[in-house]
This record gives sequence, structure tokens and C-alpha cells, in this order.
Amino acid sequence: MKIKRFTGPDMRTVMRDIREVFGPDAVILESGRGADGLEVTAAMDFDPAAYQATTSNLSRTPTAATVNCTDEDIGDDAVTLPGESPTAALEDVAVMREEMQNIRSLLEAQLSQLAWKDRDRRQPETTAIIRNLTRLGLTPDIVQQMLGSTTPATGHSAWTASLKQLVQSIGVCDGDLVCAGGVFAIVGPTGVGKTTTIAKLAARFLSQGNANDVALVTMDNYRIGAGAQLATFGELMSIPVYQAGDAASLGDLLTELSAKRLVLIDTAGMGQRDLRLAGQLNGLRDVEQEIRVLLALPANAQTDSMQEIVDVFRIAQPVAAILTKIDEATSLGGAFSVLIRSRIPLAYVANGQRVPEDLQVAGARQAWLVKAAVELIRGSSEPVSEDYFAEHFAEVATDACA
Repeated sequence: MKIKRFTGPDMRTVMRDIREVFGPDAVILESGRGADGLEVTAAMDFDPAAYQATTSNLSRTPTAATVNCTDEDIGDDAVTLPGESPTAALEDVAVMREEMQNIRSLLEAQLSQLAWKDRDRRQPETTAIIRNLTRLGLTPDIVQQMLGSTTPATGHSAWTASLKQLVQSIGVCDGDLVCAGGVFAIVGPTGVGKTTTIAKLAARFLSQGNANDVALVTMDNYRIGAGAQLATFGELMSIPVYQAGDAASLGDLLTELSAKRLVLIDTAGMGQRDLRLAGQLNGLRDVEQEIRVLLALPANAQTDSMQEIVDVFRIAQPVAAILTKIDEATSLGGAFSVLIRSRIPLAYVANGQRVPEDLQVAGARQAWLVKAAVELIRGSSEPVSEDYFAEHFAEVATDACA
């Protein structure tokens, strides 16, 4: 253990000297004022027991605290308090850091509010667009993307221009994917409506084809009676329904069904956090035949949940998405944000349980979707707080004021 006394005009200078001599792991033993200014006794390789033995005849217990902190954590007049234990001194430092962080957060919040109010005063039309796009449910990053892409305009035309930009930002597939034929697997979490969607897709195909050209396959072997609903749909439409237990049996089955123009595969309903999910999705990729994966995404889920679904099911390499449960959603902006951010094109939109009426090709429905999103905010009574705008758009406001 090495002990040395350091002096200086202020605490920052002394702490800097201590770090240079002993490094960031040095321990402060005592501090106080002397003839030459601030005096601090510090140690390296500190041994409390040994130090207590050498100072047992003193009238007070020395203070110990590490110096592994920045200059901003210490005031010029900071001194340690006599009689504190090493643990108490460290706790004081932690409390001081927490208080300084709280003060910093408060100042940042106040500065953000000032920046947002200044933007609102100088560019009211732009902030009105920010408010409206946010009320649609769009996430801050997508709102800023819309602002950067929208042609400058004024008044009502500015809001119209931003909505047109949103329509153009929602990627869609060309034409009706399933009606062109092929092998498709519908994936998605439990309760998203995969089986009903498959029935709708099959019914759409039958409107221009023959039941003998279609086959339905279920891979859901986890839930009791999971294939019963699909079997019922198949019976109603006179379409055969098959079952595949794993990737190997699916491959053999697809070979048998190679003459079919359309094969629709209903995968097991699993939550996006189910540990078995990765195995099933990888199994689809292991099949020799080409399988085009469509991701069923629930519009009534929270934005973070939808993003998690996309991230987890991306392992299956979906070629497009089907937005389900639109009729149950209270906001569509979250779904728009996830689709735009993930760059997954939208193939179909489903807004009800009717087969096949409540399934439309997305290529002709972008404007309808945005209009539906606007109608939802008109019926909402929950405003977005000004604190939210200040927190998420202060940087945009600051840039504008530069």
C-alpha cells in the first residue's frame, strides 16, 4: 500500500494529479483545507486494515473513496466528511452522481421543450404535420422520414402532400400473388388469423380456377385439433387437406402434390418468443421445393410487438406480408411504420372474417389504408402530449433553428 498527500488550488486539480500518479483505482483517505490550498491524502493498493492500524491513535476515522470518476462529478470545494466509513463515502458519490444525472435530465427536457416551442412558433405548418402523422401512430423515425421526403407546401396542401407521401412509402406487391399459383406457406404468431387467411386465399383462387388445382396442408401438430378448422374450410370448398409433421414429410408431400397449381401451407401457431419456432421456420427452408413465405402481421397489435414479429419471422425470409385484423385495430400507423422500416412489401389486407370478401389485394388499397388510418384518429379522443413531441422531435426543431 502506498500513501501520498496531494495539494492544489481546487479539487479538480488534485484529482487529476492523483489519477496521474496512482491511476483511476486510487482511494481517497482524507481531504481538507491547508496553508497551500486543498489537501488530499490518497492511497494505491489500499488495505483498510493496515491503514486503520497505523492510525489507531488518531481521534477520528479516515475517509476512503475511490477516484474512479470524472472531473464533472466533483465540485471545486468538495471535501470528504470526517468519521465516514469507506462504504458511506462511496454511497455519497453514488447519490451525488444520481442527483447530477437527474438535474441533467431535467435540463435536457426543458431545453427540448423550448426547442419544440420555438419550432412550433416559427414553422406551425410543419409541426402540425408532425402532430398529425404522430396521431396516425407513426413512430418518430418514420415521421422524420416523411418530413424529409415531402415536397414543401403550405396550408392544407402540406398535410395532403404528407399523406400522399405516406401512401407511396407503403411498399406493395405487383398483382395477386396467390392467383398466379405456386406453393405458399403462411407464417405468423398465434391468433393472427393464418387459417382464415388461407381459406380466403383459396377462395380467391377458386373464383378463377378449379378445386382440383388446389391443396391445403397443415403443419400444426402442437395444438389439439389444430387442423380441424382448416379441414372444415377444405370440406366447404371441396379442397383436399393434408398433414405434414416435419420438413421431410412436407417435402415428400409436395412432391406428390406437384401437379397442383396452388398449394397453401398452414404453419403451427406459435408466439414469436416460442423456442420451437426457429426449428419450424428453418424446416421450411430445408425443403427442396420452392416455398414462398407470406408473413401474417396483426394490425391490432402494439407497434413494438409487430416489429418483434417481423424480426423473429425474418428467418423464414418472407417475400411479402398480409396485414390482418384491420377491423380490430385502433391505429394503423404502427403497422405502416413496421412495414416501411422493414421494407417488406404488402401483398394482402384483411379487414374481417368473411371468406373471401374480407381479403383484398394490397396493390390497390394503399390509399384506402391511409384513409382508414385518418378516420381512426378522427374517432380518437386521446391527444399526444407536448412532452412527447419535445422528447422525440427536439433534434429536428434544433436543426431547424440553426
